[in-house]
Amino acid sequence: MSEEKNFKDSYVLCIGGMNVDKKVQLLENLVLETSNPVVSSLSAGGVSRNIAENLGRLGLPVKMLSVAGNDESFTWLEKETEGIIDFSLVDRLKGKTTSNYTAILDLQGDMCLALADMSICEEMTPDWLISHDEAVKQASLVIADLNLPQETLQALIQLTGLEKIPLAIIPVSGPKMKRIPDDLQGVTWIVVNADESQTRYGEHTLAELAALWQKDGVENIVITKGTKCGVFADATGVVKTFTPIKAEQVCDVTGAGDSFSSGVLYGALKKASLEESIGYGLTNSYYTVQAIETVRKDLNAKSFEKEYQQLKERGLS
Repeated sequence: MSEEKNFKDSYVLCIGGMNVDKKVQLLENLVLETSNPVVSSLSAGGVSRNIAENLGRLGLPVKMLSVAGNDESFTWLEKETEGIIDFSLVDRLKGKTTSNYTAILDLQGDMCLALADMSICEEMTPDWLISHDEAVKQASLVIADLNLPQETLQALIQLTGLEKIPLAIIPVSGPKMKRIPDDLQGVTWIVVNADESQTRYGEHTLAELAALWQKDGVENIVITKGTKCGVFADATGVVKTFTPIKAEQVCDVTGAGDSFSSGVLYGALKKASLEESIGYGLTNSYYTVQAIETVRKDLNAKSFEKEYQQLKERGLS
């Protein structure tokens, strides 16, 4: 982490996706080309927004930089996390619709289909980013997802590099991996899954994938593989493994990845070791998949530290 800024005197800036999530839970096995009985619910979503809410609930000052429609959906998003996320930097665009996402979950709570209307994200151009450059410069950590166009992400890497501001990139999906520039010099963190990494580099072992990310310039790499063993590496190039603790009951996996990324970056902001930061990530995802919400409403720093210690006693590694 940069020594120039302390997060207690500044804020975390999350840039990218911010949308209304609709979760549709099947009550029976899916049958195509006919009506299926379901129950549905609305929640606030978007990768960067989810991370912002996780960190905000953990007591960190967080600002969201994004675009939204001048509509009721954004008003609803604001109210959902009032006092947790600062939305003052969000630009409301006339004639545009706030992003929305629909996930269809099977009987086990696993995603079987997802639909996303994220077209408004294309309005986050390099010029738009530069219009908010002062907000970027004042941040202690910038977190960006791949809802940003590639040109904007490249401009962000250059800006944070010049200002020596730590930058974390959180991918969204395999198809959007093409938005990551070739040169990643200046990127402090990437938290990515194995499939996303293989979309960029092809078939390799996790250790080889970590080395390839480092070759492209990323300082700290965390690669997950669902409930299986993952890997992490820092600037020394040493690759270590970690194993998630399997949750007793999975309610919904929608927020698992974002909660993991949030925990890792929370640890980094606390200046924990990389290994400890991984532990925070595993703890947050472990409890999040057992909750109905994408971001746990009962999440707070005190209880989170207790959860982390409890899982350490159970062999968290």
